[in-house]
Amino acid sequence: MFFSLSRCPICRENATTKIGCCDSCQQQLFNVQGGESWFSLGIYQGKLEKAIRAYKFHHVTKLGKLFAQQMQHCLEEQDWQIDTICAVPLHWSRYLERGYNQSALVARQIARQSSIPYQPLLRRVKRTQQQAKLSKNQRAENVKEAFIAKTYKGHILLIDDVITSGATSQACIEALLRAGATDVKVAAIARAR
Repeated sequence: MFFSLSRCPICRENATTKIGCCDSCQQQLFNVQGGESWFSLGIYQGKLEKAIRAYKFHHVTKLGKLFAQQMQHCLEEQDWQIDTICAVPLHWSRYLERGYNQSALVARQIARQSSIPYQPLLRRVKRTQQQAKLSKNQRAENVKEAFIAKTYKGHILLIDDVITSGATSQACIEALLRAGATDVKVAAIARAR
């Protein structure tokens, strides 16, 4: 009986490991960027862009563990108080199309690795167009009033996949603050240039 090793979804050359890509690509993925209340694992380009596209659109969900591991390392270096973790939600129709919420998979994995609980505090109540296809002004309007949050008083870490203009994250932060959050920090897999 013959079998073939699955190929790395990023380089398409080497065999993948249990984390969803080859060791060579893993070593070249991350270049952490950040500010006072946010960080991303890198810029949405090159190998990181390919990894995210494989993760979101080609069901290479093992990559979520790799992203969560790297985020956990970054969180350990931050001086942030975090009481709970939540994720940017998908609209139910997009969730049915994809079969999973890529941001929630990472958030749940971080919760498993740490002592911080995961809670689905946000709900997307408006189906929006994909942000990547819109201008900066259109993005803010697109996600306006798109999210509602459960009441929660405490420090929240919000997980997003890609921050482009920041409009989605900002809309989520505003919903969480209206619902009683003390403050919200953001961790993303990548950010656009």
